[in-house]
Amino acid sequence: MSKISKTIKISISHEEWLKAKKINFSEWVRQKLDAEINQQLRSGNRNKFKAVILAAGKDTTLFPLTNDIPKALLDIKGKSILQRQVEMLRTVGINDIAVVRGYKKDQINFPNLEYFDNDDYENTGILVSLFLAREFMDKDMIILYGDILFEIDILKRLIETRHDTTLVVDRGWKKRYQVSHEEHPFAPELTRLSEKEQEIEISSVGIGMPETNSTSEFIGLAKLSTNACSILKDLYKNVYCINQNKKFHQAKQIRTASFLDFIQELLDRGEKVAALEIWRAWIDIDTFEDYRNAWKSFSEVVPNKE
Repeated sequence: MSKISKTIKISISHEEWLKAKKINFSEWVRQKLDAEINQQLRSGNRNKFKAVILAAGKDTTLFPLTNDIPKALLDIKGKSILQRQVEMLRTVGINDIAVVRGYKKDQINFPNLEYFDNDDYENTGILVSLFLAREFMDKDMIILYGDILFEIDILKRLIETRHDTTLVVDRGWKKRYQVSHEEHPFAPELTRLSEKEQEIEISSVGIGMPETNSTSEFIGLAKLSTNACSILKDLYKNVYCINQNKKFHQAKQIRTASFLDFIQELLDRGEKVAALEIWRAWIDIDTFEDYRNAWKSFSEVVPNKE
């Protein structure tokens, strides 16, 4: 945190008011600055971004917690994962939000959201869920997996980056798995990074890539450029609609393809994909240990709105 060296002079009446209200002046100034910055973010991003939350999947590893509700509705200290995600998006000015539902879809019915239903969620992958929202994706998009929690500053950094398509990646991913006491049910979505002219780019991606060749893990949060969304629509029309069983990168069939399969397609087409590096500061809820850790670590994920 930076420190301002010059002393701010206030009048006696100001000082008396602060004392009467029992207000810490430094904290009060920080809160006012945060409110102003958040207001500028909301104004600047109101028409710039949309968001799609991918929440169609059925996760039996968390039964009985998810026996009757989608994982995105798991409660974390009074708010569901999905509610926290929506509030974070709105805090930074993103109000055009769609959710792709599937398992127990009728449970997800928040107001002022758009919905797309993947009724074949048990037999299809995330790429199909994105296809369902393709017409909604007509500008720069924020894409979120419906089972992740992260610090709001990560989202702010993502929307402020000057790069177009960008993946948020965790450099500390190995440590996260090493300290876990429960076996992780899903292979990590890994990325390989390269530095070009002091910029960090994604060179390749894959689920369960050899760890020796992997430098980071994709956390399930990304920005897609308008051009990337156009490529998604082209894939749907010229590949998926022609042959749903066609092999597609790591997927045996395009209908079971992952989000990273789509990212690899972008790379193969010559699209630049940047990396936004973080060090942990997030969690995907795939195990009971993850769920317990979320209760410990993310009680203040979303700040109070002014």
